[in-house]
Amino acid sequence: MKTRLFVVFASLLMCLTASALTVETITYAERDSALKMDVYFPDDTLSEHPCLIFAFGGGFRNGTRNSSDIVSAMNNIAKRGIVCAAIDYRLGLKNKSFKNPIESLPYLVTSVEMATEDMLAAGAYIYTNAEALKVDKNLIMASGSSAGAIMSLQADYYLHSDNEMVADLPSGFKFAGVLSFSGAVASFGDRIKYTSQPAPTFFVHGTKDKLVPYTHMSVAGKGMYGSDYLVDVFKKNGWRYEILRYENFGHEVSWIGIKENIPEIFMFIERFVLNKGSEARYGASLDITRKEPGVKKPLWQIEGLNLYKKGENPTVAKDSAQIKRLYGKF
Repeated sequence: MKTRLFVVFASLLMCLTASALTVETITYAERDSALKMDVYFPDDTLSEHPCLIFAFGGGFRNGTRNSSDIVSAMNNIAKRGIVCAAIDYRLGLKNKSFKNPIESLPYLVTSVEMATEDMLAAGAYIYTNAEALKVDKNLIMASGSSAGAIMSLQADYYLHSDNEMVADLPSGFKFAGVLSFSGAVASFGDRIKYTSQPAPTFFVHGTKDKLVPYTHMSVAGKGMYGSDYLVDVFKKNGWRYEILRYENFGHEVSWIGIKENIPEIFMFIERFVLNKGSEARYGASLDITRKEPGVKKPLWQIEGLNLYKKGENPTVAKDSAQIKRLYGKF
């Protein structure tokens, strides 16, 4: 029944289409080099739009804001009336290799911190320049896949946990929503502790993801707290969320999700970011498990923090549905 609600609601949104889009490349911050964002503008005459910031995945070591799949995703979302900003961020693990997971840990911590700072800087830039970018500054969302999802969740966590990183942000700035495709919140000391209510969050995760954990993992007092863990925190506090769990899938969901779940993305935005009133009809939060009989194990068996490994081979057949969905046309 709940899955059907996604389809029915999405069909009402699919009519919001347009053809040509304008894309503008902007420098939003200067670090060791210029950090840029590609801004996709809907083809309409509105002066204000919701805005979705998107950060690519790649283990904080590789990836680009303008890969063909990201361009397709941003166009797909922007043509439905959302300004999209695909961003660069600093890659703290680029060109680094490690003998073991423990050796990589301090570099991972630094990488998460740098990327989170860049996500917050991108949000602050859009907030400050909202009028020129045709954005409603109160409707800015953070989103991403894998590493991009981690930095999105982390940025919102810092906004709601009195972290010193947010001290110099514009007064009034916050995210209206977070969309996480295989993400987690990192804690570099104690367990995570929100001090105020976070933004409504849409979680998408594979239940057997061990790279970015579906539940949580910790090493030497430092941990990653994934979607299942965070949903429990949200649920206990009465905070708004949606979660789509891919049963028996692994980290491939970080990209399968953004390809397959455009209808769910727009349902989440309508309900929790634009507050269109459908919450009364569909309930405060949604918890959906997507079960597929042919999927018994994840595409890769990659343990968390094994970032030094290269050339991981798929654990499923090359003609499997998972392979086709991950590598097939967007």
